[in-house]
Amino acid sequence: MKNLGACHDGPSPLSAGAGAIIEGTVIRVLRRLGIRTAGVILAVMATACGSIGTGQDSPPWGGEATRYFDELAMAYVANDYYGVLDFYSIDAFQERWRGDVRGGALVRDLLRWNSGDLGHEVIDIHLGPEGALTLIRWETAGGLSVVLSTFEDGLITGETLYDHSAWLDAGLRATPDVVSSYKALYQGYAEVWTDGNADDLGSVYSGQATLRELLIGEGAQGLNDIFEASASTGRFDGIDLTQTVNTIEVNGPAIFLGPADYGVDPARAVAIYQVTDRNGCVRQTAVAWQVVEGQIVEETRYEEVESFSRCRSEGLPDGWWTGLGLPLPSDQVVTGVVRSEGGYEVTVHNGTPRLEELLLTALDRFDRAGLAEPRFDAVTFEPSRRCEERSGRLLQDADSRELFLCLFESDLCPGTQNCETPPLNVRISVLHELAHAWILDHVGVEAQDRLLQATERESWQDESVPWSERGVEYAAEVIAWGLLEESLPMVRIGRPSCEELTSSFKLLTSTDPLRAAGDCVN
Repeated sequence: MKNLGACHDGPSPLSAGAGAIIEGTVIRVLRRLGIRTAGVILAVMATACGSIGTGQDSPPWGGEATRYFDELAMAYVANDYYGVLDFYSIDAFQERWRGDVRGGALVRDLLRWNSGDLGHEVIDIHLGPEGALTLIRWETAGGLSVVLSTFEDGLITGETLYDHSAWLDAGLRATPDVVSSYKALYQGYAEVWTDGNADDLGSVYSGQATLRELLIGEGAQGLNDIFEASASTGRFDGIDLTQTVNTIEVNGPAIFLGPADYGVDPARAVAIYQVTDRNGCVRQTAVAWQVVEGQIVEETRYEEVESFSRCRSEGLPDGWWTGLGLPLPSDQVVTGVVRSEGGYEVTVHNGTPRLEELLLTALDRFDRAGLAEPRFDAVTFEPSRRCEERSGRLLQDADSRELFLCLFESDLCPGTQNCETPPLNVRISVLHELAHAWILDHVGVEAQDRLLQATERESWQDESVPWSERGVEYAAEVIAWGLLEESLPMVRIGRPSCEELTSSFKLLTSTDPLRAAGDCVN
């Protein structure tokens, strides 16, 4: 098969109450919580929005993102593996400081390793020019976290997980001095931005700090520019968040610490504040910090959807969230097209160069054995709902034939294995599924009956018969065995002898296995 120009750069599984959360958000949370309010403490703050943004016809803003994250959370709660993966790019990575996954992992692998503890509920959604910041509550543990997400082409490409400092402190997962230093920074930041005193800026910012990616207005570089920006902002007030962790009530300021080794200064944090602007409108703002030696060197701001919309009556901004729709099922993402030597065009879903190479190499084994190429119209790699509980499958209807190879690229090099050659189990799975396509066109009823008689099997493909006893699965395993570069005992079909495997391969293909007759393992 020849590559016809792949397009691999295309779109390729969190609520305890929050004290002083804005009115609109609290209403949304209460609706969502329904009867699930055990251990939840909601402290509702009064909002005074003056004359700005109070009209009933205030334009909606960020509704697409709100629906997006709500639907994602519901997929997590339902433990819907493929439903969750629909929202992520194929190589999306999450940085974490939680459980056994330190440092992070690909989202798809994180879901496979932690399929039962990722359910969460969304409290607040904050939007920034290049991504979103969501405040969530974990269903199992009950603690609060913040997830910072980046987007491309309507899919999440990366996440960074920040845990509530009070939760870390209560769980002894951060040293007291680290937690206290960030609490002090949280308080100092609110005082600096509220008082507007230029002399105090140096207590929280480094001399060349950058205030970047503001949703409204320009950024700032250096203390002088940051001071000028603070003059038009308004009053910053800290928020206390209350939650129940392991039946113990935990309370602390809304400061969240980023991924790091346990007990080490994470150097990243997210803080959430109540901001009263110059017109008296109260909204909620989140800030993401890069911190060096206790001072902020870089800051990015995110505005909470409902309160920001209410506080701005003028034209609200468009951005990456505008027109953001719920994602299509991930196995509908076309990443390339390949053409077979026989002239068949094959559409590739969720492919990568390495996965396509895996497919091409397997097809070449048929050619080396002098066999016609297996015929199919499309191939789909993980993630795909067709793959649930399977290593692969072939589906055919009146018009097309689709091959599903239930592999991620990371399966080609698991753990510390040698990555030059994909693992043997991967290669035999691919050959097995290709063999099914070949069998459909080249193994007739007479050959099927002869194979069943020779191997003392009763059914060719009756699904009520155990998998290893079906003639069609035995045949696919035999063909895969005969095309491998190396031999192995075929344990999935009862470990038949080398003589039986060789005889069955010849019966099916009218040719010898690719390996020498003596190269066989019983």
